[in-house]
Amino acid sequence: MQETNRTQSPYIKALACSAVAFALAIGAQFLGYTLPSFTTRTEAVSQLVALVMVPGLIVGLLAKKSTREWPLWLIVCAFIALLIVVTMVHEVTAPMRA
Repeated sequence: MQETNRTQSPYIKALACSAVAFALAIGAQFLGYTLPSFTTRTEAVSQLVALVMVPGLIVGLLAKKSTREWPLWLIVCAFIALLIVVTMVHEVTAPMRA
């Protein structure tokens, strides 16, 4: 019977990526860079939390359910790729929410 190595603390690693992305996004907002769909700062902060948490939770789930151990670089790359997809979907669907 073969023993599988699981990723240690996958949710903590993925949500740490979310925290770093959120801090960078808040810093960019203070410098004047923001997504076109954000109209107010309060709306931007609340939507940024959701934008960075969703990829973090999904990557954490994928790493936890995987039979192989995910190295940190794979978690970070998967988070960045998923963050780009989620952000693009958010921007494309922004006119539908207005």
